[in-house]
Amino acid sequence: MNMPPRAFYSMTEISNRWDRSLADIAGWAATDHFCLVTSIASVICGKQPIAGIVAVNAADMMRMFRRHGASDEECRVFRVRILGSVEWQYITEPADGVLVKLSDLMLLGDEVGKFEEERDVMRRPSPSAGAAPRYDWEGANIMLFRRINDHGLPATQGELITEVQDWFAQNSPTGEIPEESTTRKKIAPIWRALREQE
Repeated sequence: MNMPPRAFYSMTEISNRWDRSLADIAGWAATDHFCLVTSIASVICGKQPIAGIVAVNAADMMRMFRRHGASDEECRVFRVRILGSVEWQYITEPADGVLVKLSDLMLLGDEVGKFEEERDVMRRPSPSAGAAPRYDWEGANIMLFRRINDHGLPATQGELITEVQDWFAQNSPTGEIPEESTTRKKIAPIWRALREQE
């Protein structure tokens, strides 16, 4: 089946994909290398109703992407831009703007592809002696370190296993992902060691 290209990527996916911090990605968005988008319910900008997928300005949300100290998980934005437009529209209703969470922010698939092509940042398998490993456990471990450093542990080991499985599904060049039981064996010692520290 010939599926269309990926439409959106989350900030966390791109952080893992490019092996860069969320602060780096937000900085590049704030300096117009690409835009951040989110989905909003209907708001009023002057007299114009706006809803759906809109661009939001990364510069308005930098407190969510601090390099040092805790970052906010959410913030309110007071301006949006309709995709394809160059003008920012200021939200007049609701008066307190729109609440945006980190998990609500996305990058457009087309812009991700263009950025990767222009800067030659596509992942390539590293040369090594012998056969390449079937699964990228090193990449999964990097994702885990970032996730635990940035957001702490999830409530359950099962949630962490699901995140690792999702990472493989999104990053596997062949579409193959390890069995859940294999992932559980890899995650269990990490989970136990971190829980012992609490």
